[in-house]
Amino acid sequence: MPTNRLAPRVFAFPALLAVVAAVAAVAPASAAPPSAADALALKPRQKGIEVAQPTEAEVKQATINQEKEGGVMALVVRGPSGEVLRAFADSDGNRVVDRWSYYKDGMEIYRELDSDKDTKPDEYRWLGGAGSRWGADTNADGVIDAWKVLSAEEATAEVVNAIRDRDAAAFARLLPSKADLEAAGFEGELLTELVTRIAAAPAAFAKAAAEQKDIGADARWTSMLTPQAPGTLPAGMSGLTKDVSAYDNVVALVESKQGNGQVFVGSLVKCGEAWRPVDAPQLAGGIGESFSFLAPRVNVRGGPAGVTGDVAENLKPLLAKLREIEGKMPSADVAARKGLAAEQIGVLEQLVAAAADSDKGFWTNQLVETLAAYVQEGLFPDGIAKLEQIAETVKGDETASAFISFRLIQAKYSAGMEQPGADGETLQKTWFDDLKTFTETYPKAPESAEALLQLAFRDEFEGRDAEAVERYAAIAANFPDTAQARKATGAVRRLESVGKPLTLAGPTLEGKQVAVASFKGVPVLVHYWSTDCEPCKVDLAQIRELQTKYGPNKFAVVGVALDGDKAKLAKFLQAKPLPWPQLHEPGGLDSRLAEEFGVLALPTMVLVGTDGTVLDRNVSINGLEKRLDELIGGAGK
Repeated sequence: MPTNRLAPRVFAFPALLAVVAAVAAVAPASAAPPSAADALALKPRQKGIEVAQPTEAEVKQATINQEKEGGVMALVVRGPSGEVLRAFADSDGNRVVDRWSYYKDGMEIYRELDSDKDTKPDEYRWLGGAGSRWGADTNADGVIDAWKVLSAEEATAEVVNAIRDRDAAAFARLLPSKADLEAAGFEGELLTELVTRIAAAPAAFAKAAAEQKDIGADARWTSMLTPQAPGTLPAGMSGLTKDVSAYDNVVALVESKQGNGQVFVGSLVKCGEAWRPVDAPQLAGGIGESFSFLAPRVNVRGGPAGVTGDVAENLKPLLAKLREIEGKMPSADVAARKGLAAEQIGVLEQLVAAAADSDKGFWTNQLVETLAAYVQEGLFPDGIAKLEQIAETVKGDETASAFISFRLIQAKYSAGMEQPGADGETLQKTWFDDLKTFTETYPKAPESAEALLQLAFRDEFEGRDAEAVERYAAIAANFPDTAQARKATGAVRRLESVGKPLTLAGPTLEGKQVAVASFKGVPVLVHYWSTDCEPCKVDLAQIRELQTKYGPNKFAVVGVALDGDKAKLAKFLQAKPLPWPQLHEPGGLDSRLAEEFGVLALPTMVLVGTDGTVLDRNVSINGLEKRLDELIGGAGK
């Protein structure tokens, strides 16, 4: 990226040199501006951050100059090949460094900020492939006092680090305060119950950390496992004034020289932009009762199911067994997973039988969901027969019948596709016929929104745009405020986009805002893709060739990376950098970026003309060069 060198203007460097002096014993703040070696002596205040570390010979060849970096003046340290190693910026124009940026492989991965302008870093941000953590250090002593942003995965990693370091204070910082819970939407008895549990968690953590022998000094977090996606507890539910997102039964996987291990984190709740635990972690082999956001619980008087009170006594052993099975699942091989799946189905059947009448529906749905999932994974071949048996027992209950019928349709299709010599075309026709029948039989069932979405996309794929628009519009009208309605509304917008401005805008991986409208004057290709889509990655190479052919001043590209795993995306882009911006928001195909334009399949490519309006809402990679030749006129840059 071209930079602007401004030699006449000189920074004052007290904030930078004060830290360098402490680390590398260089000159005090009144001395001359630092050398590249001085600047490279700076290290991140937070542990475990892998930044670019040039060799002694490379340090001697490094340069430090004033440049305009991200719209502000900065001292930028570059390596022998011109790659950025460090950047120390003056973000408010007062000629004092207040942003310290660290790079790896040319990408900024960590940043320290002086938000109160006292020349000391008091906020720490992990960026790019390093993650999304954002911590606040109120007294600027280098220790994070509170988390502003923390993904669920990062929260579990911080739990593992706290156990490894036996750092009770670090664990306590992860827990939500009463104010956090109130802001998230908790109230009444549920709020009181959570506050009580959280108050007991630090002592339980300290005891567990002191006694544990499984997580050694070299242990490191590797991944987070959950038996299901995060659930949403709706506003208006007892104890909630807002929608709340939560996970249950979260497990963190750990590896060390001693071998692999697991930490049972339990439930996580999203407070603002930070995911937080509500219990002390438990180690494998000693997992006991934990709080559950998503399982039904009965009140202390034994009345109807609600969200307050304790789990019914007769269910506790079965729930403990479920947690035990879920803890074993992630590390089990296929044969063991089949055995565990059968065992889990058996426990769920016992829960259905033992639950109070008011809770039987919930546990039946859990059993149905699990059976359908395991059929689709090939772990429980008898699942379809069991689903059909359950369907027979709920005849007459339209809601329950719809719930089971839809999942049975999905399970049959997936199981059929897994059979040797499967006739995919016939199976797909049967699947779509079943979905159509389902929507006619259960027109108001929530599952009909998803069925209609699949049918509309089939219409679109087969060129029946009018029918697709009609189905998408029906979803938006009949199932408002659902994810399917958002996707459907976006799909209509996409199908009717030709000749209209494309208002796409969003943040890049680096946190910069990019809008397609800002490229007005040149054709723009908007490429929706993900690292899990192999055809998408083939497209990337061809798009790069076309941009090289025409030049970025005549042909712009904006990527919309619909990866659910930001770290995986950043790692891919570090290994294979792309010269055009990549928009990204959490959620993958369920993110705002996908939903606003109704992107349901990848790759999807949209060609925008020089006037900012859509020329082609579904341009193919094979037809792109011809369209560009028509627009640009030849190969000249």
